[in-house]
Amino acid sequence: MSTSPTEQHAGPSPLSVCYVVSYFHPFASGAEGQALAQGLELARRGHRVHVVTKSIPGYPIDDEDYHGVYIHRWVRPRSLGPLFGLSFVAGVMKALRQLRGEIDVVHTHQGLWEAVATGVARRRLGGIPTLVQPASAGYYGEADELRRTRGSGLLRRIILANTGFAAISAEIERQWIQLGVPAARMVRMASGVDSERFRPGPSAVESELLPRPRAVFTGRLHPQKNLPLLLEAWTEVARRSPANLLLVGPGNDRARLEEMVEALGLSGRVQFTGGVPDPADYLRAADLFVLPSVAEGMSNSLLEAMATALPCVASRIAGNTDLIDDGRNGRLVERAQPSAWAAAILELLDDSASARRLGEAARRRIDEEFALPVVVDRYVDLYRRMIAGTWPAG
Repeated sequence: MSTSPTEQHAGPSPLSVCYVVSYFHPFASGAEGQALAQGLELARRGHRVHVVTKSIPGYPIDDEDYHGVYIHRWVRPRSLGPLFGLSFVAGVMKALRQLRGEIDVVHTHQGLWEAVATGVARRRLGGIPTLVQPASAGYYGEADELRRTRGSGLLRRIILANTGFAAISAEIERQWIQLGVPAARMVRMASGVDSERFRPGPSAVESELLPRPRAVFTGRLHPQKNLPLLLEAWTEVARRSPANLLLVGPGNDRARLEEMVEALGLSGRVQFTGGVPDPADYLRAADLFVLPSVAEGMSNSLLEAMATALPCVASRIAGNTDLIDDGRNGRLVERAQPSAWAAAILELLDDSASARRLGEAARRRIDEEFALPVVVDRYVDLYRRMIAGTWPAG
């Protein structure tokens, strides 16, 4: 098995990495999907990957080997009320104590209760470094959630006891430095995408969808994604073009959005697919990608669309601005107004040459900076420096 240039330089010794994340496979959105993708790439390279996560009815509690990623569903917190946080932290700490002799570094893929658990456990881990990676910024991000949580001052001090912090967007970095993380203990990282799986090409679901041209949204149907704004914009898009809209993904907002489609007179112009095993074919069946979110960390959906060489229209928010340079490899919409969104979408639907140019530029950026092997190279290098004690300095 070949190793990357970074790993050849650092040495061939395999690492044993432990991820801490609230939910894991089969959950595939946001941090869960990113942890799985990176874990599988690490395992493919010969590293050992453990995952400490919450139990799920119907799945093994322990010793689940998912393509070389070892999943320990040992955490069984109280589901509701003030005891959730305490019981979650206790469960993670117990799991880390059990794994202590088998792991070299701990990496949280979320930044609230996961980071509290590793902050408390750090003294009991015998010098094993802990890396905290918040998943999102803004109202739905962990920094703002921490501020809204009872006892936030004490929780903040516990979280700051972790060895280091990784920010996948400029806004996450800003928010956590504002919370007290020293700049020397913060490193800018990124999410990665499987650029072989997500690529331009023919689609196997073409015949199941509304006719082209098609715009597609992939992700959770959740208030964070601001889909009512997109539907309001689509009334103007549908009036001025034959384009149809695909909403690909599960979520509790589906019934409300379906009622809105009916009320806006968009029946027959908007298609809900529900959750799908693999969004790649739906992206390949589209002509345009749309993401009107109000908050993101670094959107997996946007990375996947860019890898598929789709022209992307996204809200000008933190996370999206780390990926898209407006007018060069996508479009950013400043105002959260239906008219602004309709104008941006129609502009690309009407100008196929510009749309193609933006999509090709998006794919190039993925290949250069966000393809999964490139991103995992950076994490392996960071893990090795943390284990060696050379990062953070001192």
